[in-house]
Amino acid sequence: MNTAFGKQLKMKYCKIFLFLLLMIMGVSTNAQEVTCEGEQLINVDIVVGNPGKAPPYKPGRILVFRCTDVKLKMHGQRTIECLSNGKWDYPYPKCGDVTCLLNTKEKNIKMDRFPDFECPVTPGYNLTFSCNGQGLILKGQREITCQSNGEWSSPFPKCEDKHTEGQTTSCGPPPDVNDADTIELKKDEYNTGERVEYSCFNKYTLDRRPPFSSYLTCEQGEWRGTIKCLKPCTVTVEEMNRRGIDLAYADRQKMFAPHNDYITFACQWGKVLAGVRELRQQCDDGVMTLPECVGRWE
Repeated sequence: MNTAFGKQLKMKYCKIFLFLLLMIMGVSTNAQEVTCEGEQLINVDIVVGNPGKAPPYKPGRILVFRCTDVKLKMHGQRTIECLSNGKWDYPYPKCGDVTCLLNTKEKNIKMDRFPDFECPVTPGYNLTFSCNGQGLILKGQREITCQSNGEWSSPFPKCEDKHTEGQTTSCGPPPDVNDADTIELKKDEYNTGERVEYSCFNKYTLDRRPPFSSYLTCEQGEWRGTIKCLKPCTVTVEEMNRRGIDLAYADRQKMFAPHNDYITFACQWGKVLAGVRELRQQCDDGVMTLPECVGRWE
């Protein structure tokens, strides 16, 4: 009788041990699952990649953002990806009012219309410069304008001694470029002939057709060169439903395409292609012409 009771007791403890072991293994498995947390959205919407539920997101998830208002400017990457280490390759972008920075450290220069306005400087505003002292000449544009993209129409000018005119002059830090950043950390001063290489943000494509390149060069105190990043295209579920189309393939990550890339669509069930547009469309600097499918009897 005691032997039977001992066997029952032993089996009971074995079951309890096995249950606890499975619980520990389950906790350990969950702890190893890597995900990326969501961040605060500031005047930003997620147009591609949001599964319709709260984060976290699994590695490989790509999010594409847009500003909530066309009058706002995006600061940061438009497209980000959740990496295998549980970190985003770039922080969430933010959108704010378009303004131009007063980015000059020159001591001998005078902004003739400053401080007759309130900071920050809004698009359309002009600055006029002059040199603050005798024996100095203005090197660069006398008047510059704050543009709609938040950039000045020309670099800030400098004031130089007349006797140094024609000699080699240095440049300050290279300017900001839309949708791109310098590959190396910026210096405070560059010599004439030095150049700085830029790289476009993730999913953007560098335009290498003349006169564009990936470099800006310091020439006699001014940064010369033109850099352009071609925008990717995004397609939302709402846009596709309005046009009666779906993605031809099940890869939902293909709801965006870099410049020159293609997306192939298919008509929704019961609908046929309208017009002459093809179901395979190419992205051209952020613009993609979507096909349209309608009911058979429309």
